[in-house]
Amino acid sequence: MKTPSFLKNVRSGLVVAGLAALALVAAACADDGTIGGGATGGLNTAQIESLARSLGVSPSILGGNTGIHVTGAGTASATPDIAILSLGVEGQARTVAEANAIAANAIAAVLAVLRESGVDDVDMKTQHFSIQPQYSFNRETGVQSLTGYRVTNSLVVTLRDLDAVGSIIDAAAAAGGDATRINSIGFRVEDGVALEEEARVLALADAVAKADLFAEATGVSRGKLVFITEQSFPQFARSEAAFSVDLAIAGAPAPTEILAGEFDVRVNVQAVFAID
Repeated sequence: MKTPSFLKNVRSGLVVAGLAALALVAAACADDGTIGGGATGGLNTAQIESLARSLGVSPSILGGNTGIHVTGAGTASATPDIAILSLGVEGQARTVAEANAIAANAIAAVLAVLRESGVDDVDMKTQHFSIQPQYSFNRETGVQSLTGYRVTNSLVVTLRDLDAVGSIIDAAAAAGGDATRINSIGFRVEDGVALEEEARVLALADAVAKADLFAEATGVSRGKLVFITEQSFPQFARSEAAFSVDLAIAGAPAPTEILAGEFDVRVNVQAVFAID
């Protein structure tokens, strides 16, 4: 591919500017690595590089990083095999004992239903527990008064039968009654190592393709890989939804439908290739 003439002019201009700036810097530098007297006296190497960049000089002129710097992105997808359900209960009353009793009875009923549905204890974990006072504020008097207490008990549950997720949510909501809180649900692949590796390979291939494009467009050759780093940990794109359950509706409600969708692993890498 022939290098466009405007790119040749850009490269030539940068080289000339770089050599001129380098000559100025070299002439002003003292033996100890700082610029000599006058208005620029006392500049260190980092400051010299900053000055050179402001003049449009490539960092390579001053011994900095060179090469083709690119980022690559890769995404690998699979069908989820587990669901992560966040749910809990909340009890409110005038005393701590009363509020705690409401929450304790509700969570016990929810746990019993989960166990009856085949969820193992190892797949259930307390996520949050708190007892908080509740206040009301009188705007006329400016007085804050204690009105009662709120007890919250939340769980994170791993569900392995995706076909039963909806029915389990319905059963838990019915067991906990008005104290039930369904916070969110997410889907993922339990063993995501293979997906992560696939996403990394795709991210690197994307980085190489970009480097080749830049090299061809500028009339140079891509050299060997000299640096690579993963800029972010794999991000699991989960389908999440919040639920609001109204148990006061008369008649048999329709069962809750849950759609797992697709599970994605995304990886970004930063790579540097030499220029041959």
